[in-house]
Amino acid sequence: MTNGVLVYILKGAHILLAMKKRGFGVGRWNGTGGKVEFGENARLAGIRETKEEIGLTPTLDKSLGTILYHDSKVGDWKVTVFRTEEFEGQPVETDEMKPQWFPVDQIPYAQMWSGDDQWLPYVISGQKFEAEMWFDGNERNIKADVRAVKE
Repeated sequence: MTNGVLVYILKGAHILLAMKKRGFGVGRWNGTGGKVEFGENARLAGIRETKEEIGLTPTLDKSLGTILYHDSKVGDWKVTVFRTEEFEGQPVETDEMKPQWFPVDQIPYAQMWSGDDQWLPYVISGQKFEAEMWFDGNERNIKADVRAVKE
């Protein structure tokens, strides 16, 4: 199983998403993130990935949730999800991602990963959650199990 991380930055009634410009997930809006590298924990990977992808340094105190992804093409991933309203810097476009602020009631789910609409509302509200997502090998979500977790 591959360990990954996703970071979502919110400011007021807006969420910062980034359009993936190359590699896995190209053409989709998402949070920043990626693979946890050897010697890193999810928190450090989230900070590193966000700096690399959109130039911001987020403050990541504790994770909000975990998503288990199952896909015959890319294998199984365990992704730790962070939500923060604290960061340094201004978002900038890089070779990998183009950031944009969206009102939380105008999230472009049609241009995101299938199934994101099942768990992203938990991130927006700050509710701890766990999710398990199954994909068909062609980047389509075929089953989702999402549940709130009591703190």
